[in-house]
Amino acid sequence: MTDFELFAREEVTKILLELGIPANLQGFRCLQLCALKVIEDPTLLRKVTKNLYPLVGKEFAVYGGVVERSMRHSTDIGFYKTGFKPLCKLYNMSDEKWTYKPTSSELIALIAEYVRFKAQKSGLMPATDDDE
Repeated sequence: MTDFELFAREEVTKILLELGIPANLQGFRCLQLCALKVIEDPTLLRKVTKNLYPLVGKEFAVYGGVVERSMRHSTDIGFYKTGFKPLCKLYNMSDEKWTYKPTSSELIALIAEYVRFKAQKSGLMPATDDDE
């Protein structure tokens, strides 16, 4: 495992735990793997139900619909625990600006973008043409 992969896994795990998502749920592991896959390949966000969820489902030997449902359940729990206020802290927003529970794909995108940016800032990942 490379330094970048270790860094990404650690950051994603920290964020999910800060959001109040219990680590013992299948949805936690699914969110974690989805975020890591999107960090590697952001194009997976284009068709999450057709590409990303089935890809993650193969890792856990379940259907893509099961992945989606387990992530939705986990995000529900996390949102009711913390209101996802830690997302506001990550993005330096005021607490009042986050008034809704993001969908699983929105949450994955937010986490992946934050980790990619932090990795680029740390020098673990080269900046892409889109970032300049």
